[in-house]
Amino acid sequence: MRDLTLVLPYYRNAGMLVEQQRTWRAYPDDLKAHLHVIVVDDGSPKFAARREVEATGIASFRLYRCEVDVRWNWLFCRNLGVDQAETTWVLLTDIDHLLPADTLRRLLTDDLDPNRVYRLSRVDAPDLTPYKPHPNTWLMTKPMFNAIGGYDERFSGYYGTDGEFRDRVEKTAYSVEMLSCPLIRVPREVIPDASTTTYGRKEDQDRENVQRIREERGKLKVWRPLRLTFPWTHEITVVPPVEVSSC
Repeated sequence: MRDLTLVLPYYRNAGMLVEQQRTWRAYPDDLKAHLHVIVVDDGSPKFAARREVEATGIASFRLYRCEVDVRWNWLFCRNLGVDQAETTWVLLTDIDHLLPADTLRRLLTDDLDPNRVYRLSRVDAPDLTPYKPHPNTWLMTKPMFNAIGGYDERFSGYYGTDGEFRDRVEKTAYSVEMLSCPLIRVPREVIPDASTTTYGRKEDQDRENVQRIREERGKLKVWRPLRLTFPWTHEITVVPPVEVSSC
């Protein structure tokens, strides 16, 4: 089995983090041994992630925190998570997506091409009915993420910027392939803090500023995505205790 790092941005999602840890704790031991998780708290002013961290038995869990509270700054969180990942393969998704054991097993054992980028199908909790694939969930290698350039933090603070990264994925990867194994989407009707409710979506200010930034960036002769432009701290590392056999 390969090792895999799951990268999850967090913003006041205490209940969802508890559910995530319940899911990891229930994995078979052979899966736990190859799963690493990095959660990046996006400067939550309340319900900080560190209050909810428990041991789950997975290979490692690390928690980081952005020291400033910037709306829709999951771009930085994902950049930091991949930067700190110690595995070749990374899975980037949102915290309201659970990774079922059967899906994890496939991600650890399937023959994956490092020159490709993969997407995952999705079902909706609690009935596990089919749901449209998430446009910003990606399975790829860390070198591929770096080749794409990561997320451009010029767009931090504005909603509706994931398409910018998706455009560069399609230009960089040999191909983008949809996997049949699903994630489970958890709606707010199931867990109230499953996704962000404190900021508005699709506001005029977001559309206008995203367009402005794209135009300003387009005037540059040479540009690359801005990454890791916000202060952060490493808060918690949890690894399973080492078992010592008696003679």
